Amino acid sequence: MSLLSLALLLPLAGCGSDASSVGASKEGNKDSDIQKLEIKLSHVASDNTPKGLAALKFKEMVEEKSAGKIKVKVFPSGQLYGDNDEIEAVQAGNVQIIIPAAAKLSGFEETFEIFDLPFMFKNEEHLRAFEDGEAGQQLLATLDNHGMKGLAFWPNGFKHITNNKVAINEPKDLKSLKIRTHGGQIINEFYDALGASSTKIAFNETYQALQLGTIDGQENSIVNIETQKYGEVQNHLTIAGHARSEYAVVTNKQWWDGLNKETQALLTDAMKAATEEGRKQVEELETGSMEKIKNEGKIKIVELSDKDKEKFKQATKPIFDKWAKKMNQEILTKAIEAGN
Repeated sequence: MSLLSLALLLPLAGCGSDASSVGASKEGNKDSDIQKLEIKLSHVASDNTPKGLAALKFKEMVEEKSAGKIKVKVFPSGQLYGDNDEIEAVQAGNVQIIIPAAAKLSGFEETFEIFDLPFMFKNEEHLRAFEDGEAGQQLLATLDNHGMKGLAFWPNGFKHITNNKVAINEPKDLKSLKIRTHGGQIINEFYDALGASSTKIAFNETYQALQLGTIDGQENSIVNIETQKYGEVQNHLTIAGHARSEYAVVTNKQWWDGLNKETQALLTDAMKAATEEGRKQVEELETGSMEKIKNEGKIKIVELSDKDKEKFKQATKPIFDKWAKKMNQEILTKAIEAGN
């Protein structure tokens, strides 16, 4: 009997917790259920950008709330993976979290190009209602079929137009201008419809291209326009808000599904806090950048009214309609309704 009892107890002794996690205590304390992990987070921006600061907030919250059981290693400025290989890296499980431009995910689901649709989002409130609501979460969920899981959208600001030739008050003012964009068919056709031509130039080469006159203008967020000192080589700034620069926070789905509920909940809460940090940083930095631009007085500013924007909307409506048809109609409808 003694030998039989020992034989029955031996298998139970081998059923300890996994090396990557901490088992539950007898009292069922959820803190003790948090798994021990190391998370690699890779992105291509610098630490002092809204995306970089949001990533650091995520690291801070995760490590604090897990009491150090989870370590987050942030690799900014493309130190680990760059624009061209970060998606493949997260699919392969070589990194746990990446933060690519949302449009880069359009190869998996075309609706991720919704942020490039002309004048799709009225303002920040409309954008956030979409991202935080059912439609935004539905869009992120489309990545589930591609070995990824969308965790959140992070902000980068609305796009505005600068040029060195003419004040842009209405669509015809863009005629014959050469505008630098980040590339993409929607945004290129947007400028074609307005009589301008667009060309893709690397972000770090844009200032020189403007200085040399290779291009007449460019589109970017207020923060980028100010920090890149485009006012030194541009005469006019039009506050258009015609499209949005937005990021998606993406993780490896198999890795995520392997986490227990308590760990997932902790990471989800930290992601919400990081998202709010990113939004706060964009708002504060944009306000500060606009003040600097106005105080420097190097560039003349045109702020389009709702009536002015309507002219641009009508001129580019065929572009909106063409590309909207290729997107998930349920998500698109909910996104439009989020602004009502």
